[in-house]
Amino acid sequence: MSAARGLTYLLNLVSGSDHLRRIHMTKTIVVTLSSLLLVIPSPSFAQGTSAVPFLLISSSPEGNGMGGTAASTPSDDALATISNPGQLGLFSLNSGFNAEKYSPKTQWLPGFAVAGLTYYSEAANVGANIGELCGLPFSLSSGFGYSHIDFDLGDFVITDETANILGKFHAFETSDNYSAGLGFEYYLRVGLGWNFKKIRSVLGPTAKVNATDFGVLVDAPVIRIVSALTGDDYEILPSLRPLLDISFADVTSNVGGSVVYLDPAQGDPLPRTATIGGSIEGGLVYQSAYAERKLVTFSLIRQADDLLVLRSSSSNYSYQSGLGDIDFVDNVLLGKTNANVNIRKGWQVQVAEALYVRGGSVEGPGLAYSTSGYSVSARGFIRLIDLWAPPAAQSWIEDATKHFDVRYHSSTYSSTSSPIAGTTTTAVNLVLDGFSF
Repeated sequence: MSAARGLTYLLNLVSGSDHLRRIHMTKTIVVTLSSLLLVIPSPSFAQGTSAVPFLLISSSPEGNGMGGTAASTPSDDALATISNPGQLGLFSLNSGFNAEKYSPKTQWLPGFAVAGLTYYSEAANVGANIGELCGLPFSLSSGFGYSHIDFDLGDFVITDETANILGKFHAFETSDNYSAGLGFEYYLRVGLGWNFKKIRSVLGPTAKVNATDFGVLVDAPVIRIVSALTGDDYEILPSLRPLLDISFADVTSNVGGSVVYLDPAQGDPLPRTATIGGSIEGGLVYQSAYAERKLVTFSLIRQADDLLVLRSSSSNYSYQSGLGDIDFVDNVLLGKTNANVNIRKGWQVQVAEALYVRGGSVEGPGLAYSTSGYSVSARGFIRLIDLWAPPAAQSWIEDATKHFDVRYHSSTYSSTSSPIAGTTTTAVNLVLDGFSF
């Protein structure tokens, strides 16, 4: 059942009457959910309407700074697994652990100045390189993770025609996500992943539904592959060589049954979405006596999303198959949008693995906003000392920072016409990696 129909049922239940009464609320759910659609795939009647649209919000502050492209570029940001479970497969190749949480909760749609309307997410993942453990000639890994999303809509008051309070309720939506991933590395790095979601939507009546995501993320370290095949280090200067990495992502998310609040005959679709994207990163890598580090890099990311819901009437729907209306050449390579596809574009400049500056944009039918963001890494700043420290100090710094990092991510949405403007997400990300068995 849609949110509006759910409210109608709620009125009948609380008032004990089939007569639709006036409802006065501290916040209006219909407006809130309609406004939410301003920042996700734009709805026409034929395509783009679904229940629980909060699942379409990008959770990763790192990816949000780049137009919400967390699904399409390799990252050890713990929350990126929500956008693409294939991230977990790649991360597990490093035999590590990461955890991240919003700090603080995000005030959602600040243009409406609605108190209590917040978005929050947290995640933790662990991985192990089975190939190293078994002495295989290639890397094979597995990982497992958990993440949680909490979209709080606040408190609502229901009154009759004379303003007598008939009842109160707290509206919210949550998703508990359990993830599994496989990683493989032999020249190419490949991550496969799966999310299982337990979704709960409380809009007066309650709906519970399960859904799954399937994701693939492939990373091609081009210079490293060519170097391995030719035996040439391709050094520009001693200890300095170029970097060129290309990635590709494919995700199908929110696959499952109908969302039913009260009447199974009026169930609504999950927001099943096809996502395809890629990134390219170029720059310089510095090889110290103890470790390889990215000195400076520039990344470009592009991603296309299509909500696969087709509506023939208010109560009848079906899903498109495959990539829906996404065309890889037009939408991803050329960055063109069409009537049903959102295009996300992002860029990132990183310096010494310490400072990351980002920007991006989102464009789709009736949808346009820009993003910006940054990250700082404790490990990266400490390792800057290596550039001037004597060898003995470099060894100590490498040992102290080899397996541990704390990062702070921040992103902001900007727009001249949408209440999304000013929405800021911040998170703290703990990373433990580089372990060998």
